[in-house]
This record gives sequence, C-alpha cells and structure tokens, in this order.
Amino acid sequence: MFNILKKKRVSALVAMVGAALFLTACGSDRQENALAYRQIGLNAMEEGDYGAAVANFQLALDQSRGRITNLEEDICLQKAEALYLNGQLEEAIAVCDALLNYNKKLANAYYLRGNLYLQQQEQQKALADYEQAAANADADYEIYIQLYENLNRAGMKDAGLAYLNRALEIKGKERYHLANQGYIYYLLGDVRQAQEKLLSAVGMEAKEGYEDKAELYLAKTYEKSGDAKEAAKYYEAYAAKHADDSLVLEELGNMAMEKQDYVNALAYYQKGLALKRPVNEQLLRRGEIAALEYMYDFTTAKEKMAQYVLDYPEDEQAARENLFLKTRTAVAEQIAKEMEQAAAEAEAAAAAEAEQASPEAEEGN
Repeated sequence: MFNILKKKRVSALVAMVGAALFLTACGSDRQENALAYRQIGLNAMEEGDYGAAVANFQLALDQSRGRITNLEEDICLQKAEALYLNGQLEEAIAVCDALLNYNKKLANAYYLRGNLYLQQQEQQKALADYEQAAANADADYEIYIQLYENLNRAGMKDAGLAYLNRALEIKGKERYHLANQGYIYYLLGDVRQAQEKLLSAVGMEAKEGYEDKAELYLAKTYEKSGDAKEAAKYYEAYAAKHADDSLVLEELGNMAMEKQDYVNALAYYQKGLALKRPVNEQLLRRGEIAALEYMYDFTTAKEKMAQYVLDYPEDEQAARENLFLKTRTAVAEQIAKEMEQAAAEAEAAAAAEAEQASPEAEEGN
C-alpha cells in the first residue's frame, strides 16, 4: 500500500471544495476557528473516524471567503485523504481536480491524485500525475522518494528508480541535501556513497526550518553493512534528538534484543508505547512481551499477552504463544513455590540445628 499523502504535508488550495467555502469567514477569529476545526479533523483521522474528519475539514474550509493560503491548501489535501479513507475515492479525486484547476503547479496535489489513480488501477493516469508531481517538486526530495516507494510496491520498480536518479540531480550542499542524497544512494544500494554523504551531513548543523533524518539513515547503512555497533550509535544519536519517534525506539529495542540486553530492550519498547498513539504500537507491544519473557517475568508477560490477543485477534501466532505463556507462568509459579518451600525448610533445619547445638555449647562453657 502506498502513502496517500506525504508525511510532510506541504499542501494545495481551497477552490471549489464546497459552496460554503465562499460564504463565511473573515479575520483572525476565522483563522483560529479554521485551525481548531482542522485539529479536530486530524484527531478524528487518528481515531479512524474518517466521516467526522471530512466534516470537520469542511468546517475549517468554511471559515475562509475564498482567500487562499497554505492553511487552506493543507486542509484541502487533508480532506481528500479523509474522503479516500472513508471510501469516497471519486470525491477525493474531485478535490484534487479542484486544486489543480486553481493552480497547475501544485506538486502535492498531483502526487495525491496519482496515488488515488494507482489505487484504482489506472496506471497511465497515475504515471502522468506522478510525472507532473516530479516536474513541480523543485528540491522536495520527499516527493521523489515517495514516488519510488509507491511505484516499487506497485511492481514498477524501474520507473521508481528513475525518480531516485532524477532527485540526485538536485543541486545543494547543505545538510538537508546531503542527508536526502545519502538516503537515495542507500535506496539505490550504493552503501559507500550513502555513508559518504550521510557522514558529511551529520557533521553539519541543520538549517532552520529543514528537518532531516541523517543519523537515522546513517544507522540504516551501517545496519545493512553488518556493523551493528555503529548502527546502534547513530540510532541512539537520532533517538536523542527525536524522542517522539516510536519507529526508532522499536529499532533500538530490536537491536538490544539481538544483543540479549533485555533490560534496555524493554525500556525502549516501553518508551515507544508511552508516546501518544505510536504508529507501530502492535510491534512495540510484541517486543515488550518478548523482552519480559526473556527476563523470566512470565506473570507480567502473560497479563500483557492476554490483552494483546484481545486487541489483535488476527495475530494467530500471538494466540498460540499465549497458550505457551500460560504454561510457562504456571511452571514458573510452581518453581517459585518449590523454591520458597525449600528455603523455608532449610531455614527451619538451620534453626533446629542451632537450637540443638546450643545446650552442648553451654556445657562446654
């Protein structure tokens, strides 16, 4: 499955998305209202209530009187995504059509509509929109990378690779450019070039307003080349700056598990789970349970596994493991009882021996 929208949502416009758009709103109060409705819509998206998300994004758009800013552009794309996820694919495409009728150079609108066409198996239309997205992407490496990933998943890897190579033609020597170029070389399988670019990037200060993942990408290159120590070093460096990245915390947990460092693995998984709505919650929970098992805390592992299988009933392997966990817990409890009983018996024997030796000691005195 491809990404419908880029993670960094730069946006498109408002035009034609609803008649109410041109009938209401004005001034800073309306902008505050638009931001509030937008946030409600985003919250609804996270909760999976896409109908409510569509409604609130429209309410946000209703605050404008046709004045187009980046905010309205962003909300339109959010609405298109919510429509798609709500099963209204044609309506989502119509929103993109409206955006592009207003401005023919909106790379993100082409990208989104191309994704929607690809979902409909309309490959020619999708490829045409992808081409327009790239043509208008300027220095937005993320669009090129997403085009590659989407096409690769759709079985058109060669077409995707062409976009990666085009991205390498972008000029720039700042950290943002080097980090993205390094990651592209990594995707192309050129680990040496990737590391060269990424090592240069991590040695530079990040330009204000530009977010990159240089340390994360560098960690991936070392992981791919089999250097677990350097990979862990850069994963931890990235995690130190991005404490809210649950994917990195999961990776750190996995690496700690491989080193049999179960205490730190558990800490990484639990740190990820403590974040608000981690995107990889299921994997973090599986990791947490595994770490607890390796630490022989079968009681806690069993409790967490019981809840896990309720939340993820489709995970048949977890359901089977749950049965074994119950057995392990029972065995562990029996061993604990036996150990307690043995300790009590040893203590009683020692006390009796001491008591028996006491009179003899007194006679000796």
